[in-house]
Amino acid sequence: MSLRYSTVFLAVISAFSLHASEQDIEHISVKGDFRQHNLQQVAGSVAVLTEQDMQRQSAQHLDDALQQFANVNFAAGASRGRFIQIRGIGERSEFIDVINPSVGILIDGIDYAGLGISSIAHPEQLEIFRGPEATRFGTNALAGMVNLTSKNPTFTPEGKLSASVANYDSWQLSGYHSAPVADNVAYSLTLDKQKSDGFIDNAHLNRDDTNNIDEFTGRFKLQYLATEQLQLGLTAHVIDQQNGYDAFSLDRNRITLSDEPGKDILRSDALALNLAYQGLSIADITAQLSYLNADSDYGFDEDWSFRGIAPGWEYSYQDRYLRQREQWTLDYRFVSKPAGQLFGHTDWVLGMYASQRDLGLQRLRRAEDEQRMFASELARRNLSVYGETQTALTEQLRLVVGGRVEQYQDDYADVAGIMLDSDKTLWGAKVSLNYQLNPQALLYGLVSRGYKVGGINGEALSKAAEEEFAILTTKARFAPESVINAEFGVKGSTADGRLTTRVAAFYMWRQDMQVKGWINPDLGPEFAGFIDNAASGRNYGVEMETRLQVNEQLNVYVNAGYLQSRLGQYVTDSGIDLTGRDQAHAPRVNYSVGADWLLTEQLSLQAGVQGKSRFYYSDGHNAESSGSELVNLRVSYQLPQWELALWVRNALDQDVGVRGFYFGNDPRDEYAPHVYEQFGEPRRIGITASYNF
Repeated sequence: MSLRYSTVFLAVISAFSLHASEQDIEHISVKGDFRQHNLQQVAGSVAVLTEQDMQRQSAQHLDDALQQFANVNFAAGASRGRFIQIRGIGERSEFIDVINPSVGILIDGIDYAGLGISSIAHPEQLEIFRGPEATRFGTNALAGMVNLTSKNPTFTPEGKLSASVANYDSWQLSGYHSAPVADNVAYSLTLDKQKSDGFIDNAHLNRDDTNNIDEFTGRFKLQYLATEQLQLGLTAHVIDQQNGYDAFSLDRNRITLSDEPGKDILRSDALALNLAYQGLSIADITAQLSYLNADSDYGFDEDWSFRGIAPGWEYSYQDRYLRQREQWTLDYRFVSKPAGQLFGHTDWVLGMYASQRDLGLQRLRRAEDEQRMFASELARRNLSVYGETQTALTEQLRLVVGGRVEQYQDDYADVAGIMLDSDKTLWGAKVSLNYQLNPQALLYGLVSRGYKVGGINGEALSKAAEEEFAILTTKARFAPESVINAEFGVKGSTADGRLTTRVAAFYMWRQDMQVKGWINPDLGPEFAGFIDNAASGRNYGVEMETRLQVNEQLNVYVNAGYLQSRLGQYVTDSGIDLTGRDQAHAPRVNYSVGADWLLTEQLSLQAGVQGKSRFYYSDGHNAESSGSELVNLRVSYQLPQWELALWVRNALDQDVGVRGFYFGNDPRDEYAPHVYEQFGEPRRIGITASYNF
């Protein structure tokens, strides 16, 4: 019996031996669903990290936290990891063409898809929904959703301050505070500042800070209890990111030769108004109206070198992308009063979602001494209605049926005078059967359908008039993608609560899957990217999360994922037949193993190993990463209000690829093709002091 089937079989057998009372269930509430259910009673593969979980691995950014999730990966190509893959599905970059991410990002309910998460300091919790979640989240959740909730206001004053210093001239200062300002008004404020020289040495400029980190994040929440039935809320976010970007080396290491290092700048402001009303007899009303404005400036030294490196062969290009984004979103829903578990009773949700997103792009490219400019605008309007019912067929068996219908309209225009529009209606659905064997054991089976919108290949259109790129006239648009997911899962805990486990097995059918293609006619510096549709794809596997309290002093955590992915019929424009190959950024195995060991009442040790197998970097070539194992250690000393911790991440100092390309870019070897990689952080050593008040 194979590993994946053995794991599921053992989990099912163990579930039938679980017996305990409800109070022994692990009490982690999933905040991103329609209703806040206990994690062990949610039908679907959802993983949650609390602030304590992130502290265990000394996580300072989303990149660090994502290493702990089964069947989750990410790609950088910027100063931070910005593009997320779940179960092998997800984008790896965004240049000219506007992409709709397969994995969305919500922070306090505000849509940050494509922008990433700048700080995870002092969160309420971080949730990963794996598998299509169209009913709940719409087009941004083809593969899943990342949901970050910041600290909620409390009516009992509380706060925490943390300060960290680490190698590479790094430091972080963060804190949060929550308190009432009146009997019915409370606030929470979270602030975080991080700075680092980064992990790159630029030998040409004799600098060690060309890939630096300089980020500030502020999140504020205000809660107003207007009446016993009406609660109002205000959320405000500020992000100011002034990072450098100088990550790729011609020598394929951490030493660069660029004379014009890039940058990765983001300024984002967001505001949300929330309403919750429980005064109706049959349903509660929840609503959120949000606004986000973001300006980014992302660029890089395209030749990765300097003038004079190889006279007669060299070229000197610089690429820069300035983006503006303004969006409004409204999510308004009715959630029925709980009907209970009696036979025939049905809980239901009915909602409406609308969004308006205006995106502007200016690409400024210097080719030798020639300045080139491309500009485009895209206005996207989304309108959807959704609903879900949960019917108690018996006291233990529930049927869940949900669906969403979404209509989107795109209006595109660019400096070349090209004007296109697109108007499509898409749909998603979910049907699950959930059997609550006892208060601590759930078995479920579900089928769900997800989707994401198509779009327009602006870069292809801008170059199609050039003779060598004439083939791009056939690449003006790319079609929507859909996926069907079949899943079986088991969740359970032992009678004494010492063992908690969750296992899910899944099989996903992708149709018209969107893949990134490139055309480089003469293998020189002129190339063009576009999004294409492969015929189909298959993604299947298993994921497991287990927590075991061995004794009063020792806790052990094991998360593991096994993934098989296949491209359908697909031949690249350069003639490479990738039919049947693994999909990009889809490692077959990944895992996170950790332990908390209480050595004394004050002294504790946390240790973890996070690993993944090798994976392909792209759906356009066969370059692969190496497998990796990251060893993380943390020793902490706890006093009533103070904590002092010494920590090490990537203790073995492995070079871990987080983005990769295969082409020629080195004039010193006449542009022979190589695998060029951006590496994640090397060995990090730091000290953190925290004060609770």
